[in-house]
Amino acid sequence: MRHQPIYAPVSMLAADVSCFWAFEQDQESYNHEVYLPDAYVEVIINVGAPLLLESVYGMLELPRAFVNPLQNKPLRIRAAGFCQMISMQLYPWAVKPILNIDADPSTVHVIGLDSHWQRFADDLMGIVAHRGYTEAIDCYQEFVCKTAYRHKHDLMPIRTAGHLLQSAHGQIRMADLAAQSHLSFSQFERQFKHYTAVSPKAYARIVRFGSLQAALLVNPFAPLADLADVYGYSDPAHLIREFKSFAHCTPRDFVATAPAFFELRQHEDWCDFMKQYFKLPDAL
Repeated sequence: MRHQPIYAPVSMLAADVSCFWAFEQDQESYNHEVYLPDAYVEVIINVGAPLLLESVYGMLELPRAFVNPLQNKPLRIRAAGFCQMISMQLYPWAVKPILNIDADPSTVHVIGLDSHWQRFADDLMGIVAHRGYTEAIDCYQEFVCKTAYRHKHDLMPIRTAGHLLQSAHGQIRMADLAAQSHLSFSQFERQFKHYTAVSPKAYARIVRFGSLQAALLVNPFAPLADLADVYGYSDPAHLIREFKSFAHCTPRDFVATAPAFFELRQHEDWCDFMKQYFKLPDAL
């Protein structure tokens, strides 16, 4: 597995885009991967072999440019050859302002983007092949800046609440979030769901699960009692139940079946990055 560097968004996108990243992996290794729910929406440009989505209808070929919205269960995507992709990692409240689409995680697993995006994906394949990922990421950011924020949105209250939820690993009272947004609770909940397609409480659960998942990857031997205490679960049994609801496996099974991260865990730089990126407590 080869991970390219993480690229910071330009200033115009910084409040609503977490990062851009590029990724390469051989077919066999990639096809053992499972996308678990996390707190971001991925806008993926496939610049490698065709990708197929496992679904109840069989294997469905994905378009070159697609969105992986907020999920509440594992997602399985398979490559038909060497896997290469570039992604923009959005905060969920930015889907409408940046992409001008709706994303409902309860009914949609992957959203294909329009023909404008598909033509851009074809162009990006050539840029990656001849000039590399760094220039491709620059072109991606330029493309997004030209199409984002076409319509007026009063994002500030929900953007602020979302960042607070991220910083607190999902552990913050919804009433406090509403108060800091200067909205009544019903107004806050309605606006939050309008932009993210989930309730603030549901998003808090996803954020907390994402932080727990990152903590397990950095320290797979962390006692579950300690993790439960850090992430606000009443006890290890509660933590396991919540983890299984999103991952469809226990925390220990997750660690045991994530061999691709074993080598990465040996690198201090990678662990430091994960701790900083997910704001993991030093104790973990």
